[in-house]
Parts: sequence; C-alpha cells; structure tokens
Amino acid sequence: MCTALLAIGAPPEGVPALIWIAFVPTLLVCRHAGLSPRRAAFVGWFGGLGAGLFGFPWIAELLTRFAGFSWPLAVFGLFVFSAYTAIQWGIFGYLVRRVPLCGLRGAVWAAIAWSGVAATIPHLFPFTAVLGLAQAPVWIQLAEFGGTSLVEAEILVVSSLLAEAVVVSDRRLRVRRLAAAFAVFAAVTVYGAARMASVRADEAAARKVRFGVVQPNIPLRWYDGYEKIRRLRAMSAQAQAQGAQVVLWPEAGVYPVILPRDFARDFDDPRRKVLAEHRLPTIFGAPTRAPGDPYGWNTVFNMRADGTVDGRFDKVKLMPFGEYVPIVDPKWAKSKLETLNHNHRGEGPARFEVQPAPAPDRPDPGGPFHVGPLVCYEDIFADFARQTAAQDGGIEAFVNLTIDTWFGDTAEPWEHLALAQFRSVEHRIPMVRAVSAGPSSIVDATGTVTAHLDVTGPTPDDIPPPEVLVGDIALARNTEHEPTVYALGGWVLPHLCQVAVLVVLVSVIRRGRS
Repeated sequence: MCTALLAIGAPPEGVPALIWIAFVPTLLVCRHAGLSPRRAAFVGWFGGLGAGLFGFPWIAELLTRFAGFSWPLAVFGLFVFSAYTAIQWGIFGYLVRRVPLCGLRGAVWAAIAWSGVAATIPHLFPFTAVLGLAQAPVWIQLAEFGGTSLVEAEILVVSSLLAEAVVVSDRRLRVRRLAAAFAVFAAVTVYGAARMASVRADEAAARKVRFGVVQPNIPLRWYDGYEKIRRLRAMSAQAQAQGAQVVLWPEAGVYPVILPRDFARDFDDPRRKVLAEHRLPTIFGAPTRAPGDPYGWNTVFNMRADGTVDGRFDKVKLMPFGEYVPIVDPKWAKSKLETLNHNHRGEGPARFEVQPAPAPDRPDPGGPFHVGPLVCYEDIFADFARQTAAQDGGIEAFVNLTIDTWFGDTAEPWEHLALAQFRSVEHRIPMVRAVSAGPSSIVDATGTVTAHLDVTGPTPDDIPPPEVLVGDIALARNTEHEPTVYALGGWVLPHLCQVAVLVVLVSVIRRGRS
C-alpha cells in the first residue's frame, strides 16, 4: 500500500497529496501490529522492495539500452537494485519497532530514524521518497532550512500521528492525534504559500536574464555529427530571434567534436564552429582529451559572444560504468563490454561569469552574472550543489547540462527534474536545465517549473524535430551575500539524525540487557 501511494504520487503525473499518508501503512504494520523488531525489519524491507520495483522500473530500460541486457537479465538487475535500496526501509522498520515511542515523540523519532538511515546508506542515485512533492512546491519550502531531510520529516510526522490515530482506542486521544497531524500539514502549507509569495515578490523586482535552452532531441548512438551540429545551431539562431541573451546546450556527446584541453577560442572551421548562426554567450558541453591520453573528460565550456572561452568545468560526479570503470582496469573492462566508458574526474566545482547579450527589448543587458554548472545527475547531489553555491563570490543561478536519453520516454527524466527542483529551494536561486531529449526546463527560486519542453524519447528510426525553450530567470539572490539557513548549516541535519539514531539505539539496547 505504501509503495502504491508513493508511486501514484510520483511524477510526471502523480497526485502529490497522497504522499502525506504514504507511510501510514508501513508504520501501522511495523510499529503497531505487535511484530518483533526483526519481523518489522523484514516487513519494512519488503515494502521498500516494492517501492524500488514500482518506482524505478526505468532501471531495466537503462540496462537494456546501455548494456544490451536481455529483458530477463535486466529485470533481475532491477530486482538487485531494488533489494539494495530496500535496506533503508528495513532498518527504518526495525528502528520504529525497537524504540516504542508514542504521540509527538514517536512522530519525531520516525522522522529522525528515516533521515538518519537515509544519510547512512550510500546510493548510486541519491533520491528522496517524497520527490513527488516537487509537483506541489508549496510543500517543499522547508528545504531552505534542512534540505530534503526536513521535507521528509514533515511527511513522517504526519504519517506517524495518523497511524497512531487509527489504532488508539481512546476517542479523545484519537482526536488529539488527528488534530496534531492536521496542524502540521496546515502549518507547512501556510508557511509554504507565504514563503513562495515572498520569494516571487523579490524575483519580480529583480533583474531578469533571458535564456535560450536548446533541446536537439538526438537519439543515443546516432553518429550523424553534421546533423547534430545543425540542430544545435538552428535552435540557437531561433533563440536569438526570440530575444534570448544566453544560450545553453546539453552535455558532452550532443556537440559531437572532441576538443583539446587548451581549447580557448571558437573554431574558424565552419564544420565545428559553435557560434556559426548566433552571436550569444553559449554554455555547452563537449568531450575533451589531452594528447596521447586514451581517456577524456566530460567538460562544460563557457563561451563569450565573441567566441573566447571564459571558463571550463570537468564533471566531478561520474556515473559508474557509464562514465568511469571502478575497481578493475578500464581497458580490460571495455574489452569485455564495449558500451562501457571511462573518463577522468574533475577536480571541483566551477563558477562561470556570463555577460548576457543585448536583446531587442533589452538594449542594455547590464553587467555579468554568475552561474554554477552541474552536469547530468550532479544536480541530484545536494552536497555537490552546496559546494557549487558556496564558492567565493557566490552564484545567482545553477545551469544543468544533461542527457537522459539512456532511460527513454519513462518517468526517470521527470524524476530527475523533480530532484533538481529541491536544489533551487535549498539555495533560493533558479536553475536552467538543457536536456538532450527533454524535459528541458526553467525552475525558479521557489522550486516551481515555470517553463519546460516534454520528453521525446527519440530513436534512430523516429527522430523528432529539435526544439528551443526561451524564458527569463530572475537574479534576485547571490549565494555568498544571502546564503540560506540550509547553506549555512542546515545541511548537517541528516548527520545529526545519524548521531541521534546511534545514541538512542545504544541506550535502548543497554536498557534491554539490564
């Protein structure tokens, strides 16, 4: 039941209100059904297994597209991934049964237990079970204080109080639990609405910059380099005609030319030229390689309107096997599976200075602004986004360059977008995302998607036309001058929960022995 509620509440067309009650079934069984802690752990794990199987079916799609797995083998891979992910749920089930607290204390303990375990179990894809709330940003505004952990806490507290209201026999106690649950829900909703109104008032009065986001809708393993470049150029020219001041392309692999590490100025060669049909500052991804090096970097370049390169960022968070081969020799691994790839890891976050170009309705574009580049799934790593925002001088926006075509026209690209929305709330700055086949999007400082293009799922036999998204972002905040509570220290919340779980569990075990 918990699995079904979370799945129905998830993007792209979920019902986020259901997430408020999604943990009630799990808490009823694990805490109130009279199970032993070990049995509660198994029940929690089993529920988490379902959450993985029904919430992440695109894992199987990835294994068939990327690794060439047969469907039975891909489904087995999905099962292994889900079984590992479910460990978090199993430990959570054990903790809420092993520490039998009631009322508000029990609700707070459920929230602490969930966040503490989530911060302890490493994940290939960092995620939150409440990602569906991004579809209703009014309920994720507490992320500016404690990140996704605090948003999860509001859900766990309400679900815990509701679960206890179901089983308690005393009528007055039931009413009190229901009233407390409603009070938490109402407080979160009222605060979220008020805070969004305040942030939008600041954005309305702030300077605006218009981005042109190119979505070329290129299939995987499509080797027509000329057509790739033609699509990028044509949509960039269209963006300029629509008044864009900055252009954003997706990550390396869309622009099909391997660039040298010392690339410092646009090509004169028309076959490789970036600014061939537009004259706007352009942030774009490209593979780079040093002479004689068998491996390269997944790189982002910040190119000025005059063609000079004013910044470079090498992706830091590499996808295992997709972008680097862990543990074993990459050359040997690639000889066994040709679809494997290996890149060098970047050294740290980057900060780009962007001078927007004039537009017909904005003849005076103002001075430069600063953005923090995040490549592919780096925008779901809250710690790395925090490091990007914490650089000297600060930034006014995130830019994300992504290829999510590995997953096809599934829920994954929308879930990726939902997770990225939390980063904008955590730092109260907008994010612009260029995704090769969608959903390219613009996210404001409230975490709301203000404009987007749909996922297209192109294949070599069915290639949709390229698209461009043109829209404004507001430069209302600099992360150095106005850091959020989350940036200043709220990010430690899950680690405090880890410590709390350890202290409480040790105390309970020692009491049990005595």
